[in-house]
Amino acid sequence: MRAYLHFARCSFQRRAAYRLANWTGIAVNFFFFLIHAQVLVAFFGTRTLAAGWRPEDAVLYFAGSEALLMVLAGFPDWENNVGARIRSGQVASDLARPVDLFYRDLAERFGNAFYYLLARTTVLYAGALALYGIAPPLRPELLLLPLSLVLAIAVSGAIWYIAFSVSFWTENATGPVSAVIWVHTVLGGVVVPLDFYPDALRWVCDALPFRAALYTPVALLTGKLSGSALAFGLAHQAVWLALLVAGARVIEARGLRRLVVHGG
Repeated sequence: MRAYLHFARCSFQRRAAYRLANWTGIAVNFFFFLIHAQVLVAFFGTRTLAAGWRPEDAVLYFAGSEALLMVLAGFPDWENNVGARIRSGQVASDLARPVDLFYRDLAERFGNAFYYLLARTTVLYAGALALYGIAPPLRPELLLLPLSLVLAIAVSGAIWYIAFSVSFWTENATGPVSAVIWVHTVLGGVVVPLDFYPDALRWVCDALPFRAALYTPVALLTGKLSGSALAFGLAHQAVWLALLVAGARVIEARGLRRLVVHGG
């Protein structure tokens, strides 16, 4: 465990070294928050309620979505990932270490997430709510938010690990990862809350793992999950985490059997 905590700490420190990049990221996330929020506010211009949502809910949702986007790894790390290490051959030295390749990657993602939670989420979320004069929904269900965040970060990490593991069989994983980004954005609730989708598409979203990586914790933070819906959301996250971890281990094992580094 100490080794994985070390990788998490190093990942946190690596992110903390680029403070200007963080402030630039805050500006970009805030810009997209304004676009998403204003579009849905305009949508509510002639109505006060749609799909059980109010205009205030839409603002809260996108404030949470953009504030947590990097925490939940809504987009992959193109520089530090298993695919890049496979292409460079660095994976050979990784395998020589007494740590597991998958859990090392997951530990680094938690290090990144903790940094973004401290340095970006708090600033962006507070600024977004202050701009619209909306108070956060303080409900008992929020006590389960840390659990949902941990599950979401782990699910997201497993998704990207599997996507980048395509590099075991191809020259690079840019194509498959780009496809996963697109699907994750649409079916994970980045563009619009899943409640606004038609029933058939919503059923697909509820069956796939992408909602577990973003929509569930964001909807919980927004105050839109309670009772059976909250129980389903957390169970959905836990089940998909188990399935994705198992899948990642199988893919990794098969990929390592065919891995060739410098003729070895």
